[in-house]
Order: sequence, then C-alpha cells, then structure tokens
Amino acid sequence: MPTSTARAKPLLRAVSILIVLLCLGSAFAAVPSDQAAAFDQYAGQLERGEISPDTQAGVLEALQHMKSLLPPDDPRRELRYRYMYCVLGLDTSPEQAIAYADQGIADAQRLGYYEAEVNFHFCRGANQEALTTPRDALADYDAGISLAHQHEDQRLVADGLTWRGSVQSLLGEHALALVDFLEAQKFYESSGAPVESEDNLFNIAVAYRRLGEEAQARAYLDKLLAIGQQRHDRAEQLGAHMELGFLESEAGNQVAAERHLHRALVLAHEVDSRSRGASIHLGLAQVDNLQGRHQEALVELERAKPGFARIGDRSNRDMIMLQTAQAHAGMGKHAEAIDEYNQAEKLLQQSGNLRYLAELLDARARSYQALGHLDLAVADLRRLVSVHEALDRKAHSDNATLMNYQFQTAQREQENRRLAADRALKEQQLESLEHVRHWQRLALVLGGVLIVLLLWLAARQFRRSRKLHRLAMTDPLTGIANRRHIEQLAQRALARAGADGEPLCVLVVDVDHFKAVNDAFGHAVGDQVLVRVAQSCKQALRRFDMIGRMGGEEFLVVLPDTTPEVALQIAERLRRKVESLPLAHLAPGLRITASVGAAMADHDADDLAELIRRADNAMYRAKDAGRNRVEVGGRAQVV
Repeated sequence: MPTSTARAKPLLRAVSILIVLLCLGSAFAAVPSDQAAAFDQYAGQLERGEISPDTQAGVLEALQHMKSLLPPDDPRRELRYRYMYCVLGLDTSPEQAIAYADQGIADAQRLGYYEAEVNFHFCRGANQEALTTPRDALADYDAGISLAHQHEDQRLVADGLTWRGSVQSLLGEHALALVDFLEAQKFYESSGAPVESEDNLFNIAVAYRRLGEEAQARAYLDKLLAIGQQRHDRAEQLGAHMELGFLESEAGNQVAAERHLHRALVLAHEVDSRSRGASIHLGLAQVDNLQGRHQEALVELERAKPGFARIGDRSNRDMIMLQTAQAHAGMGKHAEAIDEYNQAEKLLQQSGNLRYLAELLDARARSYQALGHLDLAVADLRRLVSVHEALDRKAHSDNATLMNYQFQTAQREQENRRLAADRALKEQQLESLEHVRHWQRLALVLGGVLIVLLLWLAARQFRRSRKLHRLAMTDPLTGIANRRHIEQLAQRALARAGADGEPLCVLVVDVDHFKAVNDAFGHAVGDQVLVRVAQSCKQALRRFDMIGRMGGEEFLVVLPDTTPEVALQIAERLRRKVESLPLAHLAPGLRITASVGAAMADHDADDLAELIRRADNAMYRAKDAGRNRVEVGGRAQVV
C-alpha cells in the first residue's frame, strides 16, 4: 500500500540523479580529453581485432596498456575495460569469472550502459560453458542478443549470434548454429569488419564439419590456414590446424589428422593457449585409439586433464571418460572399460550429444560381448538403433532448418530488392521501361536460382529416402536381406534366367536343433548364432549369389546361372562352414549344424513358390535322414 514516504521517493530519486549527473559532469570536465580519446581509440582497436595479440601473455599486456590509458573517475570507461578484461583476459576459475560478470552486469544496469551489460552476459555465458555444460550458457547469450536487439545494435547482435552459434554447434544443433553464423556474417561483411568476418568464417567451417559437409568445411579451413600463414598469425594457424585434424580424423585419415594436431600442439605452446592445448591432446587420444595405440591414448588423456583442470573447464569430461574407456577396452580391460563407459554415459546424457552416445553404445556392446554378457550387448545394440534413428531424424530436421533459412533469406532479399525498386520509382517519378525489365529479369534469375536450390535439396532428400528404403529391406538381426527382399530378388532372378535360358538353383538352409539352442543357452545366444550363420554363409557365397532370412532359423540362397552340380558344391561348402563355426565363446560346448535342401528351376513349370517348396521339401528330407547333410529335391534331380 503506498504511503507518503513512498510517494516522496520519486522526487528524492530525481534529486539524487541530478546530483550524480552534476558529479559526473564535473568528473568528465576534469578528465584530459587526450587521455580519454587515447583510451577510446585503443579500446576500439582491441575490440574490433585490429590489435590482435596471439599469446595469452600478449593479451594481458594489451589489457594492461588499456588500463594505463583509463582516465581517473570515469565509471563508464572503467566498465568498458572490465568487460573487455572479462571477455579477453580473465584468468581465474569459472566460478570466480561468473561472479565477476554478475557484478559487471549489476554495475552496467546501474549506469544504463547496455553495451557493457551485453558483453558481461557473453562473458558469463562463456564461463558457464566451462563450469557445467554448453547448454547452460544459452540463457546468457540469448539475454545479451535480446538486449542488443532492443537497442538496435547490430554489431552486438552479430557478436551474440557467434557466441550462441558456437554453443549450438557443440550441442549438435549444427543447422541452427550455421544459421546464426551466416546471419552474423551478413552484418560483418556489409559493415566492413574484416577481422570479425574472418573469425566468423572459422565458426562457419566448424559448423559445416559437424554437419558432415566435409568439402565445404575443408575449403573454409584451407583458406583460413593460408591467411594465417600469409599474415604469420599463429593463433589463426592453430585453429585451422586443430579443426583440420578433427576433420581428417572424422574422414578416417588418421595419419593426416595426427600431422595437423601435432602442428597445432606446437602452435598452442607458442601462444600459451591452455584450453586449445588440452583439446588437442584429447583429439590425439582419439586418433591413437582409432589406430590401436591405446597406451599412447592414455598418455595423451593424462596430458589433457591438467590443461582443462587449470582453466576449470569441465565440459570435456564426457569425451575424456569415453576415450579412456575405449583405450582400456582396446587393451582387453573390458570390466574397467564398462565402468568408465557408464560414467561417460551419465555425462553424455547431461550434454545431450547423440553422436558420441552412439559411439559409446557401439563400443560398450563389444566389451559386453567380450565378457560374455550377451543380453547386455544386445540391449546396447538395440539402443544404438534407436539413437541412429534419432540422428537420422535430427539430420532431416537440420536439412529442413537450412532449407527454411535459405528460402526465407531468398525471400527477404527479393523483398528488399522490391522495396528498393519501389522507393527508387517514387523518388524518380517514372522509370524507363528498360529499367523495369531489368528488375523483372533479375527477379526471374533469382527465382530460377531458388528453384534449382530447392530441386537440389529435394534430390538430396530423395537419396536419404532411398537409404531408409534399403534399411527396410534388411533383416535387423543378421544384416542380410529380409524375407520380402530376398523373395523379390529371387523372383527377378528366376524371370531373368527363364528369359535368357540360363540355369538357376535355390538352397534352403535350416539350422538343426535351433530350438534346443534357445532352450539351453537362451535367446540372446540364439540370436548371436543366427548372426554368425548368416555372415559365414554370406562370406562363402560368390559375388553374384544372394542370401536372405526367411524367418526363424531358415535362410534362402539364390544361385543365378548355376548348374545343379555347382549348386551341390556350394551347398556342401555352406554346410561345412556352419558345422565348423567356432561358438565356444558364446557358450561352452556349443556347436551347430545345418540341413540344406537344393532345387533347380524348371522354367516350363516352376513359379518361385513351387521352386522354394521343392527346396524346402529336400531340406526336410535331409533332416529326416539324420540332419547335417544336403539333399536335392523336385523334378530337376541331380545325379
């Protein structure tokens, strides 16, 4: 409820503000104008990157020089120094840095200095990334961007977009990150900010790498490396070599990756970049693991940990634990590795990185299998399928986001051009017919470019759909063709053989006493047996032969252009392959056999169902005759 005291507060506040303004006015009057100008000039050069020290010591030296230019009793310029110190040179723990930024935000709000408030939000977000997870930093970056929008400060908006885009890229939201970077790049290029533009090209390259667009990422990074070498800019060379190392590793070129990362490590020591040095050691550990050098990987991880700990960065704990687990698994220490995989999984669930979670599930399943925990291995592999489906959905979502952004950008640019043309027409009263036609042609060209772009994206989506279609034709357990697909393949092969007058044979392979295997050892072991049978049979077949799972423990093999004599040889080879399968590691004393039925197509009388029925009958005769043998069925008897 308002009181007389409360009503008097606005008057007191107005008087206080007037007194503060008078004090500030007298303080500014006392500041030598040349010192203030020197401070502003140097701060602007440092802020825009025109002065760009490439070592941490150089950054601190530049900030110290800026502080020496700071006019006395000038709270706004002091706040400008503080936020630049927070963003560029603060060398404390993330907790201390966040407290420093919180105080800066409060001081900036008290002075009404929105530029300082925005930059303190960016500093706070950067340290929140290191303290917990990158996702937690988004609130500060969004707050800074929103405040910059309110004051229509496009430069600060662009800076905020690069901060936020870096986090989104780390979180796997690569399309959103790329949109932020491209929007920031428009401002930097249009406003003539070459330093910020080049720095942001690095962000765009990283986003393309994480999207899997290797060619585009490599083009940007090669360009940035060349610029860094030309200017002798070690920091820029460091970033380019480091990202090229990660790119080569993801592309499977581990030797090239190692070369880039070692060069980056030398540059990191030269510029005294602790955070990047730790990241490079982590990258080298991954390269060592991929090359089977697991002891060396553990050494690199031990080198990485102090660097992250020294700067208080906890955001890489998930990757450190994952690489440690993979190194121990590679050394045969599967029990220890599984414990580390479990710890890494908890950290990955916090960060939400599906790509690394998929890598973890695949690796842990192999360790479970090595320890004989087949039910746990199968559970991880089933989860892996779900994660891959989520990644596929994410890829579709990324494509939709980029398509929508490109479409909206094209529309916005076209609308801006239309408005510009309208304004020109109003100012000039009347334009010549040729001028109108020029804009019409330009609009048609832009529309054509947009259509080409949409067609390209549609073709890309079509290729992804075909990939999903192929997955629908595959048996999820064994990885070979499922019943529907093998029957389609067999039908086409039978029709082709009939048209060309060529022989065609089919085999029905059935694992003997498979129910007893399931009953004695469990369905998890039974599933592994079917996987081994399918893969061994597939390896024993010729390049043009086809195999698929008909259901349960029964498989259909289609042998185009194959005589009965050759078909019997292949059938016998499959039977021996199954009989000799080493399965003791799945269950002690486990051995299996298979019964095989063969039939040759009679092109005058057979359809596919009849041909398979004859081979199936032959297989049952093999079982009746004692199993683990080959029998021939039907009309086309083989002598």
